[in-house]
Order: sequence, then structure tokens, then C-alpha cells
Amino acid sequence: LLLLVVVILAYDHHVLASVSCGNHSASTCNNCLNGNGADDCNGDCQWLNGTCFDAFDDSEKGFVSEGCQRNRRTGRCSTQGRGCFPSTAEVYLLSGETKMMKNLKIGEKVLTKHKTYSEVVGWLDIKRGEETAFISLMTNLSSTISMTGTHIVFIKSEKEDKIIEKYGQDIQIGDILLHEVTGQKGEVIRISKFVSDGYFAPLTETGTLVVDGYLASCYASFPHWVANIALYPARTWPAIFLGNAEEGTGTFVTFIKAMGNLFNLRSTIPALVVIEATRDEF
Repeated sequence: LLLLVVVILAYDHHVLASVSCGNHSASTCNNCLNGNGADDCNGDCQWLNGTCFDAFDDSEKGFVSEGCQRNRRTGRCSTQGRGCFPSTAEVYLLSGETKMMKNLKIGEKVLTKHKTYSEVVGWLDIKRGEETAFISLMTNLSSTISMTGTHIVFIKSEKEDKIIEKYGQDIQIGDILLHEVTGQKGEVIRISKFVSDGYFAPLTETGTLVVDGYLASCYASFPHWVANIALYPARTWPAIFLGNAEEGTGTFVTFIKAMGNLFNLRSTIPALVVIEATRDEF
């Protein structure tokens, strides 16, 4: 029995302590370095001023003064409410034009999957001036998509021939993103980090949207299917449950997040819920 306890504790320590360096893993970001500098510092880690540090640990970056709430599944720090896109992320309008997230308006119709558009019904969260850390995923299509670490993006699992969801911070080199504008599949070839002012989380009627060409969820921190069900009232009756707020987080969304926290759903369930590989499932 004692041996079993030791094994369990050792396993828990490994799960909580391990970080992804991009192409390999290590106990800490500092231990990712194998003599290649920034090339060794990807995945969960960020290279800045000659140092490799945890990109999701707010206490190490200095630009977030609030405390760290550590994820019990990964051991990383995560900042509640910051599962969004940067201000310069682009969406695709029904007119065929693109528009930066910072200029997006409630009521506009945007591309939410291949050749399908739906209305932006409101904002789940929006802060126009807050400094925020983002992940940038570059693919072999010479394009990128950027989001915060807890935001969900969809990838194609070639092994299972399924579309699955992953948190941005769990994306790895070689994962296949879905470029809905061209219908192509983009293989992730580089993962990097950057800091930018403002974060934006629009909600569409379908719960998905195409950002920088790639298929993404409107949601973060919680599995897509959980959030999509929980926010059904907001998607259906946005005037009642979302209003026209252009800054901050609405009361209903805050309540839904609180319920998710109460039932321990925030980032504790891996975002690997399998979705049938048919466009109609979205």
C-alpha cells in the first residue's frame, strides 16, 4: 500500500511539474534549454531577454499584478477570464472583407465554419486596454492564429480521423489546424508567444468562429460542448442574457463561469472531447 501511495504521488508530481518545451518536455521551462537558446523554448514556455520562463505563470512576467490560480491538471498558473483573441486577430465578414477583432461589432455576420456565416450576438469578455499574453501558432500554410493559452482551437486528429478540441496551451508541433477559408489543413510548425494590449471574446450563434482563417471555439477554460450548452440562452436570447456591453464580462457569463468553477470544470478536464468529422456537427 505504501509503495502504491509513493507511485501515485510521484506520478502526480510529474504531471504537475512537467512543461512542454515545444518539441520536448522538461520539469521546468529553465530546464528546456539544450544549448539552442530560443529554439528550445516553445510550447508552455516563452523566450524573453535571454531567459526561458513559463508563459502561463503570471508571476514570472510581471505585467499581471493579480495572484496566480494554479491549474490542478497541469500545475501551471492561469488567469481567469483571459481566454480570448488579440485585438489584431481577423474575422471574415459576409461581405467578403476581413475585420480586426478590435473593430468587430455586435450584429455583424462572420464566418463560423467553411462557407457558413452566423451573427455575432455579443461579447463573452472584452478588455480593450489590458496587457495580455498570447500564443501564436504558425503553420506550413505561412499563416498564424493567435489566442490566449486557455482558448480552444479545433484540430484534425489524423490517427482517429476526427476533429477534436484543444486548449491553445496544449497545441504541439505537428498538430493539424483547419483552415476554413481555403479548406486546407495547416500543420503547426512553430509556437511562439507575444504580449499585446486588449483581449476579445465574441460569441456567435453557433459557438464557433473562424479567426485568422482557422476554426476556433468562442469559448475558453471549459470544454467546448459544456460551454456551448451552458451558454445556449445567451446564444438564443442575447438581448436578455448578454446585452450590448462593450467592455468587461457580463453578469450571466460571470454566473456561468462561477458554476463551472463550482463543479470543478475549469481547465481540469482535458479539452479532447471528440467531435464527429463532419461540418454539420458544428
